[in-house]
Amino acid sequence: MSDDQHFDIAIIGGGIIGSATAYFLARTGRAGRIAVIEPDPTYERASSPAANGGIRRLFSLPENIAMGTFGLEFYRDFPEAMAVDGEPQPISFRQQGYMFLSDTGGHDIMEENHATQVAHGVRAEVLSPAEVKSRFPSINVDDLALAVYSPEDAWLDPHAALMGFRKKARSLGVTYVKDRVVRWSRDGAVARDVTLDDGGTITADVFVLAAGGWSGEVGELIGLDVPVSPLSRESYFFKTNVEIEDIPFLKSESDLAFRPEGTGFAGGMPDWSRGPGWDWELSPDRFESVVWPAVANRIPAMQTLKLERAWVGHYDNNTLDHSAIIGRWDDGAGAGADNVYMGIGYSGHGIMHAPASGLALSELILDDAYSTMDLTPFGYARVPANEPYAERGIV
Repeated sequence: MSDDQHFDIAIIGGGIIGSATAYFLARTGRAGRIAVIEPDPTYERASSPAANGGIRRLFSLPENIAMGTFGLEFYRDFPEAMAVDGEPQPISFRQQGYMFLSDTGGHDIMEENHATQVAHGVRAEVLSPAEVKSRFPSINVDDLALAVYSPEDAWLDPHAALMGFRKKARSLGVTYVKDRVVRWSRDGAVARDVTLDDGGTITADVFVLAAGGWSGEVGELIGLDVPVSPLSRESYFFKTNVEIEDIPFLKSESDLAFRPEGTGFAGGMPDWSRGPGWDWELSPDRFESVVWPAVANRIPAMQTLKLERAWVGHYDNNTLDHSAIIGRWDDGAGAGADNVYMGIGYSGHGIMHAPASGLALSELILDDAYSTMDLTPFGYARVPANEPYAERGIV
């Protein structure tokens, strides 16, 4: 794009958060002209397509539970809601449940979180090791204190969800600009324009930062300091010839997380020793030395399996508290910009929270208030105040 253009709203980042925000804004018919600035429409290195696509309500923070609940309901009806010209947008939605496993001594927190979840309408239950074994015989329970099982939680194809949001947003008149922001200007408390890599300029009345793992460096362009950086993680797809019953998405305190995927299984274990930054290299032996033993311990039948594929993705990791930063650039001291909003730092929860985040941002931008769910605790002001708002237990 070489010509200067003006839009009512410019969204920096066309991943699932940016595209969901564009969709919810556009569907109101009140947002005016919307641009989404995305340098790579193939999303080759975007976080969303590399994710595991889980949708759950097993959180300790009420806002995360509310966002998970909204996302679950929204994704259930996604194919029809995102239909374009009568063509549904399937996302391989599979409502087969989530199970959190206490295997390192955090069962007290898990039980307390369960009480919070139930109080906020989640159908979940605490299971003893014997009850886990009775329902899912393939699971080894020898090292478990307990489990929390939410049978209505789900997972989906994250790439299909991203493309569904993008396609629907474009059908509603949203303009996708293939370019990269290299400069972001402000005049006092008002952001004015962004300069693109090709030399063009986009001016807007409202800006939304939704650049995922790139949000930290994009924010620096306008003096917005956010504690968000990319954190590399490896994922794997593997198969076994042994027949295993339909298990839920398993996620343990020891960081192992995997789920059924087609004719096999997908998941992994984050390597927290890898520092922040873009790192696309696969560890040569991590699957065989770390992940496979953990999988085989949890499901002994998987002593024999075959690794089919491995890939690297990145969390847009919020180093303050691993919770999303959603809302206006208001630092509590008047140093922000009134027309800059953000949906960043989801730290692995972007897929499941994209629908709720997009809706909430659209309400805040158009009506200056949340109406469906109050996400005020995720506001930016907690960042300069150094006041974390973090999950307890499994994140």
